[in-house]
Amino acid sequence: MINIEKTTIVYLIIASVLLTSCGGSTSSEESIPAPLPIPTEPTVDHSGLEPLFADKINILEYLSAGDATVFLANNKAFGTAPDMIDDDTKMAGFFNSGDHLFRVQHSGFGPLLNNPVCQNCHVSDGRGHLPASPDQAMLTMLIKLGDSTGAADPMYGDQLQPFSHQSFSIDLASGLAVYDASLNGDQLYGEAYPYIEYELIDGLYPDGISYQLRNPIYKIRDMSFGPFVEDIHFSPRVAPNAFGVGLLEAIPQENIIALVDENDNNNDGISGRASMVIDAISGEKKLGRFAYKAQNPSVLQQVAGAYNGDMGMTTSVFTNEPCSELQLSCQFVASQEDKVDLETDISDKELALVEFYNRVLGAPVRRGYDENTQQWDDEIVKGRQLFFEVNCNGCHTPRHVTGEAAGSILGELTLLSLEPNAKPIVMLSDQTIFPYTDLLLHDMGGSCTVTKETIDKLSCSDGQECLYVQRCQGLADGLIQGDASGSEWKTPPLWGLGLVKTVNPRATFLHDGRARTIEEAILWHSGEAATSKDAFMNLGQAERQKVLLFLQSL
Repeated sequence: MINIEKTTIVYLIIASVLLTSCGGSTSSEESIPAPLPIPTEPTVDHSGLEPLFADKINILEYLSAGDATVFLANNKAFGTAPDMIDDDTKMAGFFNSGDHLFRVQHSGFGPLLNNPVCQNCHVSDGRGHLPASPDQAMLTMLIKLGDSTGAADPMYGDQLQPFSHQSFSIDLASGLAVYDASLNGDQLYGEAYPYIEYELIDGLYPDGISYQLRNPIYKIRDMSFGPFVEDIHFSPRVAPNAFGVGLLEAIPQENIIALVDENDNNNDGISGRASMVIDAISGEKKLGRFAYKAQNPSVLQQVAGAYNGDMGMTTSVFTNEPCSELQLSCQFVASQEDKVDLETDISDKELALVEFYNRVLGAPVRRGYDENTQQWDDEIVKGRQLFFEVNCNGCHTPRHVTGEAAGSILGELTLLSLEPNAKPIVMLSDQTIFPYTDLLLHDMGGSCTVTKETIDKLSCSDGQECLYVQRCQGLADGLIQGDASGSEWKTPPLWGLGLVKTVNPRATFLHDGRARTIEEAILWHSGEAATSKDAFMNLGQAERQKVLLFLQSL
């Protein structure tokens, strides 16, 4: 911050020197030049708007997504077309076609996969959920893989696929992993079977109120292609909400970069970094915005990556099947698949429809605002003020303004084909939105260790009874991915937070779903967020409830 008193003295000295050097005088009969202007604090934020304040709520905040706001608060709140799409017959047709593709099982899925249907992971376009027990396979979450440098496992690649194609063409159990069974080259099973166990952590707020967290322990058995690379790390991730991504994509890159504070120059303990990644289509380096570690720069790349890694389907963006060079049985099954135009599993027209559908899914209207009286609920207003005062908005930046939302690089959707030079999407352009994210990477602290153990927790080196076990302290996953370290995560958007369980009652919170409630999610914060978490904990019980009520209103 500029020291205004010292700055003023410097300006006066400069003025005196200038007068003396020109033979001037300080007598009252001669005029004295006006002092130079004193610098002031910025009057606009990263979007060029007047900054938001803790004690003054903006009346527009109830329209979370501007023109793309959806006025529902039920189980359809995350998957309904905004009015501007619904009122346009052509746009509504594309939306419904993309919605259909998002909900159906495609031909050509696999050979290895997590799930063959987008909607099966993003339940009602919201979050996935954890298996109810270790005996249930992971159907709406996945495990990313990498060695200590972040490089993919030479056999298993960068993502674990627990199913092979027969799980979804015959029965689920038939495609589950069988120890070493995929090594012979003519039979294919899921790559491995991951499951979760928990240890409970009891704690107390400073005012004596108790809480309990559950810390996940990840175990992987039945590796069907042999052992993992020696220094393997695992990153479990629950499918996130699918809505609002088109608006986040339309925020100008320079506006996000303006929020970067890598050296913590404002001394608030928060030092967000931009995730700069390679665009798979253009080859250019761009700001990563999507997925838990901000490894994808566009909705198109995110969708194409999910088709490829999660569903085992090729597109013009990612043309290779999800088989490593060493997985001969996977490659053999892939060679038997029928392709669109003999090249890919998904056509560009289908890919463009799903991209469009995802981009125009709006965010639900905020609760707690009365449009008739234009008044906010007093408790929510107080909760918002406390949210600001404990600096949760230091990462969860409330407001952004979108620029022009360019049309798809795949082309302009028409009834029968794709045409070049797609037009911008008006509904997503020049919108004031309230997603509560800075889209930057933040170090949340913690570390992980991976061991090999038997089911009785005895050390082992190999064999069918030898499991891979990952234990972590804090929110770290230990996996380097792109620019993100093993303890860094992108700030997730908070819009729709209060409706997560309305849309999917089984849903939980954080990247791996460990938090059963929003309160538990806050209590897991550490690293750069430790000061804010501690400030929340030091609030009185009634004040903490107001913060939670505010978060439920988002």
